[in-house]
Amino acid sequence: MGIYAEKRDKLVARIEELTKRIATDTAKKQELEEKLKEANRLAMAEERGCKPRELDDIINAEHSLLQKLRASGLSDSELLELVGSPADDNGNAEEGDNADSSDGNADDDSADDDDDIKFYDEQNSDDGDDRDDESA
Repeated sequence: MGIYAEKRDKLVARIEELTKRIATDTAKKQELEEKLKEANRLAMAEERGCKPRELDDIINAEHSLLQKLRASGLSDSELLELVGSPADDNGNAEEGDNADSSDGNADDDSADDDDDIKFYDEQNSDDGDDRDDESA
């Protein structure tokens, strides 16, 4: 056997080894993605204070309602306006915007950012009262 034939055999063996490893790693990746999907689902249920089965029911009910609203002729941007979320030109909610900070006053941006962070933290009676007064 020649030098190149030996080298070729080693390369073929290495390629086969890597192909098997890719298959194993792909299976592991898919398993981890499934675990991540379930963890996201459980986290969402926890955030909303319900059981995962109840979360499925809530999502299905909200999806059905959304489809009915769309079928009645409402556009996505009109739906976002109804819930107080401003939309960009494509009808998508603009990131970082909420109904309370859409007054157009650029000087209040840093204060709004602080409010947004506090809004998602555990509720404090002082923060909740201030937030309600601003939106009223």
